[in-house]
Amino acid sequence: MPATDSTPTSDENIIRTFHESEAAMRHANFYRYFLGVRPNPLLRQTLVRIAAHAGQKMDPDLFHLTLCVIAEAEERDPFLLPRVRAALADQELCAFRVALGRVRGGRKGALVRTRGRQDEIQFFYRLLLRLLATRGIEPKHRKSGLHPHITLGHDACTFEPFKMAFDWFPDELLLIESEVGRTRHNVIGRWPLLPPRQGLLPLDEPAPAWRLAS
Repeated sequence: MPATDSTPTSDENIIRTFHESEAAMRHANFYRYFLGVRPNPLLRQTLVRIAAHAGQKMDPDLFHLTLCVIAEAEERDPFLLPRVRAALADQELCAFRVALGRVRGGRKGALVRTRGRQDEIQFFYRLLLRLLATRGIEPKHRKSGLHPHITLGHDACTFEPFKMAFDWFPDELLLIESEVGRTRHNVIGRWPLLPPRQGLLPLDEPAPAWRLAS
């Protein structure tokens, strides 16, 4: 009898890889839903360069600023979006200033925090909580309030903190479904933001700047 070769063929490898990928696609550890904003293209490019300087390799599509986590579940929640839509219906939501200022690193990764006064973003955050409460939606992990920041990556790192200066006005509020364990963000809801309230609109587009702290 001819000898048989038990080594999988290339087709069998392709099929096996497909089924393994399909299984991975079906399952996340859990789903986290949060309201937040994403950087505009100019800020995103700046964050990519800063993240590289900080030794981070996170997908730029994942850059965001979380305002509040509103749900966590083992399975997708098909009822959450309609509730959020109802809470925000007919509301005039205005853009707010995000003043990014200082980049720090540590054993949990690197992030950039805001600088100076945060009146605009804190006002928006409190308004958002009041609106969500009308539909029985309460934020999670916010006992100490909002501490605005953008995560640049989760790789442990050690470097001297350095400064950046970038004033940013988001143009839309997003409801994002995070597939925790799969590093995937799905935008499931969008609400355009009106121009900033009178007195907050910048006269000129601020130039991005970042430098090592002295």
